[in-house]
Amino acid sequence: MSYINKHLARTLEQQHKRSVRGLFLKIEELNAACTQLRKRLEPETDIAVYKYAIDYVNQFVAHTSILNLKFITNTQNLEVLVLHALLLSFILENEDNQSFAYEEKLLKGYLQDTFTLNDHAKTLFINHREKMLSFIENEGT
Repeated sequence: MSYINKHLARTLEQQHKRSVRGLFLKIEELNAACTQLRKRLEPETDIAVYKYAIDYVNQFVAHTSILNLKFITNTQNLEVLVLHALLLSFILENEDNQSFAYEEKLLKGYLQDTFTLNDHAKTLFINHREKMLSFIENEGT
């Protein structure tokens, strides 16, 4: 009987490890997609205008900047992904350029994928959005 329990425990542990590894790889993939989207926007937007939004996001990015994501601790971090998407969302909302319709559609898909990764990702997004807007308002004055 103990052999079956040990085997079952080992199988469940291996399955959990694969699941967790898959989650982190999906987060990394979405972060890379957000980076590519941001790089598409950079030539047509003035990133300096979004200094305070970038400063807010950078508070949560370890050892580097959201504009230069490095290190696995950032690229596989759900909070960094949520903040990356939040920054992109903020930029697209504040740009008047109608030619960003495709980019908005891409971001919407990335956000949906992000929200399905974890139960609290959407709450995290909403909370950070409120805090970021407050931060920008306080820094701007």
